[in-house]
Amino acid sequence: MLRRDFLKYTSAVAAMVLIPVESMAAEYTGPLWIFVQAIGGWDPTSFCDPKGYLSSELDENNRVSNSAMNKSYAKTEIVANAKGVKYAPLSGSDGIDNYEFSEFFENNADDLLVINGIDTQTNGHDSGRRYMMSGRLSEGYPALSALIAGINMPASPLAFVTAGGYDETDGVVAGTRLGNLNAINELAFVNSEGIANNDRYVPYSEGDTITYKHPSVLERIKKARNERTKRLISKQKLASVEALAKQYNLAHTGSNELVKLVEFLPDDLDTHTYRRNNVFGQGRFAMAGYKAGLTSSVNIQTGGFDTHSNNDNGQRDSLAKLLKGVELLQEEAVAQGIADRVIFVIGSEFGRTPGYNDGDGKDHWSVSSMMFMGAGIRGGRVIGSTTSRHSAEKVNVSTLAKDNSGIKITYAHVNKALRKLAGIENDELITQYYPLTSVEELDLFS
Repeated sequence: MLRRDFLKYTSAVAAMVLIPVESMAAEYTGPLWIFVQAIGGWDPTSFCDPKGYLSSELDENNRVSNSAMNKSYAKTEIVANAKGVKYAPLSGSDGIDNYEFSEFFENNADDLLVINGIDTQTNGHDSGRRYMMSGRLSEGYPALSALIAGINMPASPLAFVTAGGYDETDGVVAGTRLGNLNAINELAFVNSEGIANNDRYVPYSEGDTITYKHPSVLERIKKARNERTKRLISKQKLASVEALAKQYNLAHTGSNELVKLVEFLPDDLDTHTYRRNNVFGQGRFAMAGYKAGLTSSVNIQTGGFDTHSNNDNGQRDSLAKLLKGVELLQEEAVAQGIADRVIFVIGSEFGRTPGYNDGDGKDHWSVSSMMFMGAGIRGGRVIGSTTSRHSAEKVNVSTLAKDNSGIKITYAHVNKALRKLAGIENDELITQYYPLTSVEELDLFS
């Protein structure tokens, strides 16, 4: 029996044991933020900041030298979409078929914003992810995805869904790590043991839900527990203890809200051709949570980018899976009627070196790119640039045009601009605990 069917069978019993709770979260009506982290350090020159090899880098046998920026295509083969956004003319295996990168860049010509030449200020995996997602190299700052969820809907048990990457919350919200529906079933339907079948139906009829406790008994247990927790909260004089008591209460009552998620889970979660695509699968679950009024942001991680050997093949296939996953999520958003309420933030901890090592790989490089699409983002543009050897070039603070007297764009600038886009830049949590006051304000998205 498919997990979706099991959830449908158990929903009727679950509805019988629900009780009103004060901690139920209000329905979230803002945009769904989808953060996609390419784990390992992607190679921007293989897609959104194309370079290519030069004819002078070919030997007498037409083999490309290790000093070339890319061995997979020539500089003369670089193409641009209808908005003039340049990209590499490559393709890779998305896990099912061959995927042409042109599909992503052409289909999203009007909506895609590319920021090239980002100074990551680090070659480290952990520090790079931390900087990209929080705007700070030092430890202690929560990921922007967690901040958005914590400010918008702190009481929801699914406000911040994360599949990994940098997902530090610093206590501003409870991050929910869920990789499959079995976990959801256990959380949402705590009284359901399974479905009766030919091997196990006494005293049930086949197809009935088997419960650990009679629904009326579980209802009394929940009521007593809720009243006990309220008494505990009312007696606390220390704010820290009171907060812990409220979190304890939310942990027990949160399953009530998870029941709402069932109606929005797609019917083909177990059968969809691309169900194993990390980007698509995790994002699809978050969209269901968003439709249920429970989720405001999600961290998605997809790997295969730490290509110290065989860089070109590894990057092409990993990028194909990432780009295809985003396109599938766009299709899902249209099907769910939320296409105008989704924001994509796509990046990696750093880039790859200009030139190749002896294993045809590329090593860590502190210059990278990011891509953005969605509500409030003016697309069809490229901000920032790099030299022919992929060094970051400076931009004018006001115009964002190339300016040798300007500044280099960093992840701190990007985070500050995203906070403004999210409308949380003046929230007390930001101004008192997680400010980015020393960072110039760049108008990146409007």
